[in-house]
Amino acid sequence: MFGSAFIIFFTIGAVLCGDREEQAKLRLYYNAFENYTEVLLEDAQSHPTGPAVTAVIKAYLEQGQSNVALLNWDRLAASIHNSIPQSYLNWAIPNALKLGADFADVLLNLSASGLDLNKTHLVGHSLGAHIVGITGNRMVTKGVRLPWITGLDPAGIIFDGKMPFERLNPYSAGFVDVIHSDPNRYGSNRELGTVDFWPNYRNGRPVVQPGCDNKSHPRFSPEDLCNHHKCWQFLIDSIKNPGSVLGSHAKSFRVWKRYTKPERLATVLELGKYYDDAVPGNYYFTTAASSPYGLAENGL
Repeated sequence: MFGSAFIIFFTIGAVLCGDREEQAKLRLYYNAFENYTEVLLEDAQSHPTGPAVTAVIKAYLEQGQSNVALLNWDRLAASIHNSIPQSYLNWAIPNALKLGADFADVLLNLSASGLDLNKTHLVGHSLGAHIVGITGNRMVTKGVRLPWITGLDPAGIIFDGKMPFERLNPYSAGFVDVIHSDPNRYGSNRELGTVDFWPNYRNGRPVVQPGCDNKSHPRFSPEDLCNHHKCWQFLIDSIKNPGSVLGSHAKSFRVWKRYTKPERLATVLELGKYYDDAVPGNYYFTTAASSPYGLAENGL
């Protein structure tokens, strides 16, 4: 279904960003990270050179099957109040709810100008995962359902208590896949997708991904966010090394832990891949501590 023409809209929100002077832009990439066109958008700011954005965009471009459009919202997610938590609650979240709805209108306008929405894949990290979810929800109310949304460790704070139409949910698109790398902390521990991937999961406790640690670090430091950022690193490895990052289906982690190897291999999905006939539910796997993370069947 997804061929050489599909577009990735990747949104990453970071509440640590400072106020920026530049106007925001929808940046469309063609074949290489250095080859792009920019379209001005109202009420956003563009800062498209962060490590996560750069790495994910390059992974899709190097795959050779995608053009990429980046919607970055630094100003709307910036820390403008006295504390980061206050900025998150009183600035970033309200802006995210509005931006998701506005972005749906942008996509519908682009569709009227020739964009094939059937070849459009939305990808969002953390709060950005809910932005693309809200975008999909809004489009459903307009009679249009996007084919594919990927949520990378969707934010849990506040959003776990919101109604489905105000967050990413299994009906935000035809296929919604979610990678939960930091549940019970910065990420959500709820099942939010058609399929939910739970790498290196542990019951009832914050997950410590291999390569991260459970020591106390300064809030929002790279070490503190290590688990929260593993989701997009796993996605990149799955793009670069097809078939290397696999998850196996089970009703729950407790059930999966009791499975025999043949039972774990009975229903397997590949991370970062579109499915129109996937068995819905939870998928579990383990990874290496550094790239390449995927262990293929050895991780099941």
